[in-house]
Amino acid sequence: MQTTRNEIETVQALYAAFGARDEAGLRELLAPEVEWIQCAGFPGGGHRHGPGEVVRDVLGALHAEWEDWRVEVDETIGAPGRVIVIGRYAGTHGVTRRSMEAALVHVFDIEDGRVTRFRQVTDTVPIAAAASA
Repeated sequence: MQTTRNEIETVQALYAAFGARDEAGLRELLAPEVEWIQCAGFPGGGHRHGPGEVVRDVLGALHAEWEDWRVEVDETIGAPGRVIVIGRYAGTHGVTRRSMEAALVHVFDIEDGRVTRFRQVTDTVPIAAAASA
């Protein structure tokens, strides 16, 4: 299988859906059996299965606590069935009003235009510091 632009477009569409809080769009981009793995110290972090858990526990946690939460992409690397993104999170905590930036690496496994697995590596220290009262 060769890497196609479609895999990278799938990831771009996923980021856009998260940013727009588009639950229906997210559900379309996530495979029914999607495995979503985030650092334990990340808001909504942990291990999730299925689009319902991702929408409720990840999208819900981010937008409940943070204003203007976003992913800023520095580099995108395509490989067969996989997209790797290097960048950073940025946002302002809704209660403390503190802003932060945190380095990230995202690894997406993609099959038939849908994300089947997501793995996150991020520096959770700036995120926790911004959220601390």
